[in-house]
Amino acid sequence: MNILKRIRKNILFGIYPYVFRRRRHIRDYFRMAKNGTITGAADNDPSGIITYTQVGALTGFALLWLLVLVTPLLIAIEDMSARIGVVAKKSLANTIRAEYGFGVALLCVSLVAIANVATIGADIAGMSEVLSIITNIPWALLAVVITLLLALFLIRGTYSTISRYFFLLTPVFLAYVAAAIILKPNAREILQSTINPFLGGGLNYWLMAVALIGTTISPYLVFWQNTEEIEEKKSIADLNKEAAGVKIGMIYSNLIAYFVIIVAGLVLFKNGLSVETARQAAELLRPIAGDAAYGLFSLGFLGSGLLAVPILASCTAYIFSDVFHWKEGLDKRVAQARGFYVVLLVSLFFGLFTIFLGLSPIKMLVYSQVLDGLVMPVLIYSLLKVANNKKIMGDYTNKLWVNVFGWSAFLLNLGLDMVLIWQWTK
Repeated sequence: MNILKRIRKNILFGIYPYVFRRRRHIRDYFRMAKNGTITGAADNDPSGIITYTQVGALTGFALLWLLVLVTPLLIAIEDMSARIGVVAKKSLANTIRAEYGFGVALLCVSLVAIANVATIGADIAGMSEVLSIITNIPWALLAVVITLLLALFLIRGTYSTISRYFFLLTPVFLAYVAAAIILKPNAREILQSTINPFLGGGLNYWLMAVALIGTTISPYLVFWQNTEEIEEKKSIADLNKEAAGVKIGMIYSNLIAYFVIIVAGLVLFKNGLSVETARQAAELLRPIAGDAAYGLFSLGFLGSGLLAVPILASCTAYIFSDVFHWKEGLDKRVAQARGFYVVLLVSLFFGLFTIFLGLSPIKMLVYSQVLDGLVMPVLIYSLLKVANNKKIMGDYTNKLWVNVFGWSAFLLNLGLDMVLIWQWTK
């Protein structure tokens, strides 16, 4: 096998040197962006895609300004998360426990776990509904099968294998960009909605606003990027490269979301339609795929779920292991990290259990993101406290721009939550 690899390498260097150098350059570029792009693409999971679709269906382009506003805030939050992992060499959960006590750390990870499990259940439900339409197999049965397969994949795989697998799935979301271009929207109308905030509407508007920010700045984001940096043993010398990767990943994530909202606004809002089933959501891609729209949507939807659910379950396992000082890691065998794998499996199967509470998959997908939005202020505040602690970060505490955007994210999220609660109770 080694001889064959050597022959192949010699052929590439001897016959196609220019092509080989060019491929290596592209590969290195994507390696730089990989962690941020994996995190960003996982943020556009089934719950994210359906939430953005509902945002466009119920509010048209009215919340595009919020998505654009959230983008630099998201970059700042991910920058803090990545920097803590690189500089402190400890996970965020571990750092919070060391500096602020076990109780505070347990509160933070419990909030993340609740949000993660809800999203896991919603994502599995959404994936199952899509497969059920294709196969005519009951979606509840498919949910069980998907959960078992994902559990097996995570237990038998290694972190490096899983990481490469996640990254290879990220291009499927570009179909939404193509669909938006083909529909030829009114550029002036979109630009006006993007730069001119609209602060009106009733409960649905504010519900979608909280869901939008909840699926964009998700609880798992605060911890997962941090975990990736530690798993891959990044050093301080890698900080600038990691910061660039984070920016690329988050911009990619929100660019996809931006076009999903545009397409939903054009196809659904303008025609007075809402999203009640996966097939209705698939119709967004009809301009690019015609009768094959559902197949293309299914590919992206299932791909995004397969990317996101393992990350959400792994994130939950990592943060609990950090708080309780258990051995952890997807590269470890079950016997070496029992607590880690117990939490991972419990989060998967408890997510599966939530499917049978009676909510439709589409409603689960959206309301899980509303829950994310309600949880986030506590987590953003904790992140800011750690990232500005000189005892932990030394000379690598937050820069001014990170603090400005970080505190803006906290205030914006808290403000939207308060308005939504007021709308709900009045």
